Order: sequence, then C-alpha cells, then structure tokens
Amino acid sequence: MASALVVQIIAFAGMTIVALRAARRGAEIAKQVQQQIQPSILLAGEIKESLGTHLKTIGNDGKQIAEVVTNRSQIMRAMIEDATRRAERVRLRLLGDYETVEGETPGRRGIYREIAEPIRTASHVMRGLKIALWIMRQVA
Repeated sequence: MASALVVQIIAFAGMTIVALRAARRGAEIAKQVQQQIQPSILLAGEIKESLGTHLKTIGNDGKQIAEVVTNRSQIMRAMIEDATRRAERVRLRLLGDYETVEGETPGRRGIYREIAEPIRTASHVMRGLKIALWIMRQVA
C-alpha cells in the first residue's frame, strides 16, 4: 500500500511537472504570437485613425456642399419668381391694362398700344400695297 501511495505521489508530481512545462510553453507561444501580431495591430490602429479623420473631413465636406446646393437652389427659385413677376409687370405695362395701387387705371395708353400697334398696322398696310402693286403688274 505504501508503494502504491508513493507511485501515486510520483505520478502527481510528474503530472504537475508536465502541466508546468505545458504552461511555460503556452506562455512562450503566446509571447511569440503577440510579437508577430503586434505590428499588424499597430498598423490597423493607424489605418483606423487616418480613415477616421478622412471620414470626418468627407462628412463635413458633404454637409457643406449640401448647404451650398440648398442655398443656390433657393436663390434660383427666388430669381425665377422675381423674373416671373417682372415679366408679368412688363407685359401689363406694355398692354396698358394695369391698375395702380389705388385701383385706378392710369390715364395714358400702354407702350405696346402707343408703339407696337401702329407699327403692326403699318406693316399690314405695306403688305396690302405690295400685293396691290403685284396684281397691277400682272394685269398690266
């Protein structure tokens, strides 16, 4: 029995020694792997930092571009509305059919009626004269 007890103690001591050696070898392998992976980890960290600043810059630039486009579209919309109002005002002035703020029509005729209508009428008269002269040449 004593010999069995001694054999068991020796077996436990042997298992302890094997476990300690395995733990030491595992620690050595972990250090080697850590030394091999360390540059990759540092490189990944640097890439992450550099990309983070670039992403922030790209995000800020995108926001600024969006603001500029929004402002310009609002300006263009306002310009179109203003041009439409001005064109309507010019059209009404040319026709002479506009009213003043008080609701009274102005006493003078519009520019269109004063200038364009007489020119148009004269061109119709000239066309009629040309046709009459052509007919006279054909008859003569």
